[in-house]
Amino acid sequence: MGLHKLTVMCSVLCLAAFAVQLAESQELLQAPTLRFAVDVNQSAVKLYSAVPVVCTIPDTARRPAEVHLSLAANTSSAVLSFTLTIQSPVIFTLNARPDFETAFVCWYRIIRTKEQSQFSEPINIVISALSDPLVVLIPPVFPVGAKYTFQCETPLIGYTNTTLSVYDRLLPLRSGNNSFKYVGSRVLNPGEWGAAITRTNTGETYEFLCEMEVFLNGRALRSRSKPIAAMPEELPVRLVPKDPGTCYGDAYVRVRDDWRPLCFVSKFDNTLNTAKVVCKELGCGPVVDYRTLGGALYNSVGTPNCTGNEKKISECPISSERSCDQGTLNVICSEALPPPTLSLSERDTASWVYVRTEESVTLECIFQSSIHEFAYITLTRDGNDLYTRRTLPGSRVTWILHNTVTEGKYACYVHTREFKVYRTESSNVIGIYIYDPPPAGAVAAGVITTIIGVIILALLCIYRTSE
Repeated sequence: MGLHKLTVMCSVLCLAAFAVQLAESQELLQAPTLRFAVDVNQSAVKLYSAVPVVCTIPDTARRPAEVHLSLAANTSSAVLSFTLTIQSPVIFTLNARPDFETAFVCWYRIIRTKEQSQFSEPINIVISALSDPLVVLIPPVFPVGAKYTFQCETPLIGYTNTTLSVYDRLLPLRSGNNSFKYVGSRVLNPGEWGAAITRTNTGETYEFLCEMEVFLNGRALRSRSKPIAAMPEELPVRLVPKDPGTCYGDAYVRVRDDWRPLCFVSKFDNTLNTAKVVCKELGCGPVVDYRTLGGALYNSVGTPNCTGNEKKISECPISSERSCDQGTLNVICSEALPPPTLSLSERDTASWVYVRTEESVTLECIFQSSIHEFAYITLTRDGNDLYTRRTLPGSRVTWILHNTVTEGKYACYVHTREFKVYRTESSNVIGIYIYDPPPAGAVAAGVITTIIGVIILALLCIYRTSE
């Protein structure tokens, strides 16, 4: 009996110890802490802005651990999760959307033992501000008498219960007339993101602003854009040169006393027409060459959509482009690169010359330009290209035509690139012809024969007269 009692007592003690251990294993671990990141202004959380929150688990908690962020009203599922392997706080970034205007908690679970912590103290996200609406002028610059559109947009697509209102005022401001006046409003339907007004035949300067109102969870939030001025411009053009000169350089237009580069994008192939209009407006003759420079531009103007028939850049519609992947336009007009001059070495200047069959001819071509860069000179015969040389302005390019020179009309022209799509007009033309005079004996015999013939003719005349 004594042994039986001892066995039962041991069993009871073992069961009690196991129950205590089981109870301890089911206890929740120490709760983490949850707070807003230091750069978050809790009193001015903007709708749809990024809100970082920091969850810190105790230093004594074992790693690795799964750290979760959940809605306080629904802790059975996690909104965001992160596997933590080192001793470090976990930063979760929330989007301040309408359905996230609530309380959040964080908690963790030890991966190896599946032990779970208590929930942190909740933090509440309250949306109390809006980002400013976006405003844009289309086109960003426009000439006097043209039309433009003022457009107001929500900062992001997806705003609901939103109204956009437009206000304007006439510039310059006058006493008693310096406040903005209401123009109109638009309640956005699902999927819509902006409102716009268009003005035509413009001659006055107006300043616009946009107000955005959003109804959110029973209250109204408002924000306003910064004013933007719509000023008709004369938009004169100039070429900003790398070297002195006005008919070569990068295309700029003047906007409010500031010279700004034209903007070009790869999806528009209208650079040649624009270059034609630039040279025409400046009185620099036809366009000889042009190219886009590539690279992003700062403070650029929109893209002119010229047909080539306009007299000024201001007559071309200008589209608004926010990305100028082709940079601005570099233009060379004919006044900056006039036709070259062709001459015969050691001969008088002439438009044609006779040479003998075995005689060589030396042709020289020279061009003058304010563009101090290498160019190419090509010699032609009867309009067909013969030879090409690379040289600088002011240098003479010489070609020696040996042995039997081919007859024809010779000229030269200049092109700035190795391929010859864009070129100057041709130089003066020099005609070269082959002429071989007869031998000296044959010439003397011909002269004697001619003299004898004249004498005989004279004698015949005298004889007839005497009869």
